[in-house]
Amino acid sequence: MTRHYSTRDFFRQMPNALLARYFQARGLFGDLDFSAMKETQPDELFAAWLYLPDGQRNEMDAEFRDIFGLSCEKGFRAIIDEAEWHLTTHPDAPTGFVENLARLSNHYERAMVTFLDHNQFWKGATRFYHADMLPYWRKRKISAAPTGGG
Repeated sequence: MTRHYSTRDFFRQMPNALLARYFQARGLFGDLDFSAMKETQPDELFAAWLYLPDGQRNEMDAEFRDIFGLSCEKGFRAIIDEAEWHLTTHPDAPTGFVENLARLSNHYERAMVTFLDHNQFWKGATRFYHADMLPYWRKRKISAAPTGGG
């Protein structure tokens, strides 16, 4: 089943503290009091979001779409797979990483924490996830080269 993405819904699902960290890292919305906003009611944030230039919004929205994509069971599995591959040199490291993520309350938090704090796993995890979501692999037909002269 395909999930529908919208920025407003993404803001509703994501804890305010993580949204604050994301925007603080980009030097945005420093005047917004994220701790005073009610969880799941990001109206003030969304209003400020709409005033950003289109190019800036589009760039961040692409990141949000990736985070949203990995905010599910299959996305969490992709994050774990990528982390295990990176952390093979430390036998207990993958377990600790997974346990820390599992303590978070939902997949939205897990995906955002990975994006913010464990970016070395992010690119591979998104690729695993996108490959896992392909409904089928399409084979290309190779046509024979034209023969004969004419």
